[in-house]
Amino acid sequence: MTEPLVTLSSIRKQFGSVVANDDVSLVINTGEVLALLGENGAGKSTLMKILYGFYTADDGTISIQGKPVGFSSPREAMAAGIGMVFQQFSLVPALSVLENLLAALPDAPWLQPRGSARVRAALRWLTRLAPDIDPARAVRTLGVGERQLVELAKVLNLDARVVILDEPTSVLTPAESERLYGFIRTLASEGKAVVLITHKLADVGACADRIVVMRGGKVVDRAGASERTPGTLVEAMVGRGAMGSLSAPAPPATNLPLLQVRGLSATVQGRVVRDITFELAAGEILGVAGVSGNGQFTLAEALAGLIAVDQGDVVLNGFSIAGHVHDGAIADEVAYIPERPLDNAVVAELDLALNLALREARRFSFFPRREAIVGRARGLIAAHDVRPPQPALAASSLSGGNLQKLVIARELSGKVDLVIACYPTMGLDVLAAQAVYREMFRQAAEGACVVWISEELDDLLSYAHRIAVIHDGEIMGIVRREDADRQALGRWMAGRAMDAA
Repeated sequence: MTEPLVTLSSIRKQFGSVVANDDVSLVINTGEVLALLGENGAGKSTLMKILYGFYTADDGTISIQGKPVGFSSPREAMAAGIGMVFQQFSLVPALSVLENLLAALPDAPWLQPRGSARVRAALRWLTRLAPDIDPARAVRTLGVGERQLVELAKVLNLDARVVILDEPTSVLTPAESERLYGFIRTLASEGKAVVLITHKLADVGACADRIVVMRGGKVVDRAGASERTPGTLVEAMVGRGAMGSLSAPAPPATNLPLLQVRGLSATVQGRVVRDITFELAAGEILGVAGVSGNGQFTLAEALAGLIAVDQGDVVLNGFSIAGHVHDGAIADEVAYIPERPLDNAVVAELDLALNLALREARRFSFFPRREAIVGRARGLIAAHDVRPPQPALAASSLSGGNLQKLVIARELSGKVDLVIACYPTMGLDVLAAQAVYREMFRQAAEGACVVWISEELDDLLSYAHRIAVIHDGEIMGIVRREDADRQALGRWMAGRAMDAA
């Protein structure tokens, strides 16, 4: 046996009363893909942030090739060959892709002659990982999946020996995920160690060599990837008997339209949707599939009334809600789970309690007492398993998955007529994703119509009443779930028109 590249021994980390890592030991080997598996709040991201120098352990040691090290910042960790791609992106939206990549290189000025050695160095991984992304594009115009690939290219440019990927496929399409799996295997074959922080069993089966499962801040299982079944891994992650069954929602009771979208065209940050037309009945769920960056964000913002529309209308229960930007808020009858919750759904500096009260703020004739806000927040936090369960904590301190649960707790806790859900289970583990789906299905059962934008095609095929495919800002077709065909949907996603099945 060769000496491990990295050894973490008896790591302990506590935030207030919450123990995030409890005597955790882990080895990372050169040339392998290690899947660090666990539900949200299991402690896996905290452990890797300690290795990356983002946090300092309260107790325990870290060694690289047998030599003890201690990192007080990510800069020190990167200098030692540790790179990490976070769930929350660190790109500058106003800059181009190339400028972001250049800014991440050590001692590299942004202004570089085209074709210079520095530019070639900055683009070397992007060219391999995402050849379709134009380096001159502003990052703000990229879809969430495209931004993920740019973040990965940025870290790989720094020649890290250990590459830590925090839920990397949570925002990628199946095709993008397959491409990423191939690159992960390539990295391992080239001698790098890859740590894949994930809750998705597909990630494990696609490229992991070894698995470590965490639950409640502890390591509960270690095995070779071929030594565990999906069932035993889920059981290790969430505990025996914790998983319940999830049934497809009942079909709508009426065909009368509750939501009417008529010839909708809109533009935001250079991303366009054109002539979008469909109707939804009360209780109906429309799944919207498509490759990231094809107008999903613009469609969601337009349906929510947050941007002005170029033409067309959005009519909910007989009233137009299109372009209600003048009042600066979403209509009370609309629940909106946006694509990037940290940017578009919370006030990062405010605490959890106040963020959970934002939806009710317009209805207050006077601002309620702090005790009432905190009391309501405690109930929502407990019901939706937001961790850590501390109402006074700033929203910016939550992990991506727990931030998603916070937004869902606020948006789906009341009675609404329309739910717009963009990637609602992004970054969530199996158990938390089931809980989100139950809340969406409950809203539908109580008479709301649901526009569910997702890249989890299997889930759309299992639970949506109808599926629409969006490509380049246009709806390629809409088909009933029972008539849907994966290959046909894939061709629509690639922009090839055909008759609906």
